[in-house]
Amino acid sequence: MREAYTSPRISRRTLLGAALALPAACAWSAPKLNIEGAMKIVLPFGPGSGTDIYARLVAEKLAPALGVPVIVENKPGANGIIAAESVARAKPDGSTLLFTTNTTHAANPSMFKKLSYDPVGDFTPITKLGNLTFLLVVAADSPYRSLEDLIGAARNAPGTVSFGASNSFGTVSGGKLGKISGVEFLLIPYRSSPQIITDLLGGQVKFAFIDVAAAKPMLESRKMRALAVLSDERFPTLPDVPTMKELGHPQFDVVAWFGMFAPAGMPADVVADLNRTLTAVLKDPALRKSGADLGIEIFGSSPEVLAEYVRSQIALWKQLTADSGLTPQ
Repeated sequence: MREAYTSPRISRRTLLGAALALPAACAWSAPKLNIEGAMKIVLPFGPGSGTDIYARLVAEKLAPALGVPVIVENKPGANGIIAAESVARAKPDGSTLLFTTNTTHAANPSMFKKLSYDPVGDFTPITKLGNLTFLLVVAADSPYRSLEDLIGAARNAPGTVSFGASNSFGTVSGGKLGKISGVEFLLIPYRSSPQIITDLLGGQVKFAFIDVAAAKPMLESRKMRALAVLSDERFPTLPDVPTMKELGHPQFDVVAWFGMFAPAGMPADVVADLNRTLTAVLKDPALRKSGADLGIEIFGSSPEVLAEYVRSQIALWKQLTADSGLTPQ
């Protein structure tokens, strides 16, 4: 799915005002991108996912800041490998970026025996983009009214209580919950979270770990119910939903995060300009407010901070994958 965001037509009055305010506008000068046409931002998940919703919010702000159209392209499947591969092979000229998560750049090295890309060597880090809050959810008509109900059902009928997962966070969380509870859940893999929600409501899967952004419409329409939130504190707009720590599972302290990457070999001056523009966009109050309402904590970083963070997260997810009892595919 592709959608372009472009700058609106500028009037003569606006141009005159911009000329008078030129010194202030210099901080927002567009990067020296050596591209023709639009910039493409590739996503590893499908439309309606938290990553997709957030990426489109950013793209809408980024297009006028860059002065070029910004196309959002969904490439779901294979736990983000399809999207990551496509960007790793693209030209490092700023025309193609990867808006991704810990799935492709921290978890996949431990979830697959052989990975077709190197999350460190094949990419140029641009900036961190923030963190995302996840929920453990069931359908509104589910017989499981609490986390203990869910665990009890799996204990009584091992391997029959299924959960859907479309990313590393959901996969590892489900495996970890089963291991620390001494029960066996049945993993059903999906390409994207909206597909999980459809099957959850239809009864094909019993529960899932879904991000707040994707789950919010179903929660508001009372078609879905949250049993727990995977964060240190209760989510502001869901004050009745307990944290996993409150429910006796403090081990669920894993952060789902976002980052922007380009192909390896991007010129340093283009990296610096892209970082400057993106981090300025991420400070926009309206964008941060929209993100907060969706469980997304928005912030930026230097490329160096993101590079070091990826290395530390690869080591962390190696341990998390082992703790969840998952074996590489």
